[in-house]
Amino acid sequence: MPSSSPEKTGRQKGKSVAELCDFNQLGLDFVPAPSYSVPPRKETELMNQELIEILENKIGDIVEKYSALKEENARLNEEIQRLSSDREGLKSRVDAILGKLDGI
Repeated sequence: MPSSSPEKTGRQKGKSVAELCDFNQLGLDFVPAPSYSVPPRKETELMNQELIEILENKIGDIVEKYSALKEENARLNEEIQRLSSDREGLKSRVDAILGKLDGI
């Protein structure tokens, strides 16, 4: 026999819809729906365009600095190689001189 209860939705009696859908208790922060449908203002679009241009300029500067540092790093590595080979040459000459002094 069917139940005579008018409410078969599974909700507990005495609780309102607001209590069941209280997302703040869950730590969720929802933006109200009307703010989604507000079109952006022209001032906002201009500000966004200015911010994008500023960001683009900063990224360009960073890329230029990166390229300059990469070239300097390559030049310094070549200089390190040259100085290391010079050092090895001087070391062998000093060892030869010390060997001659030991023979005297």
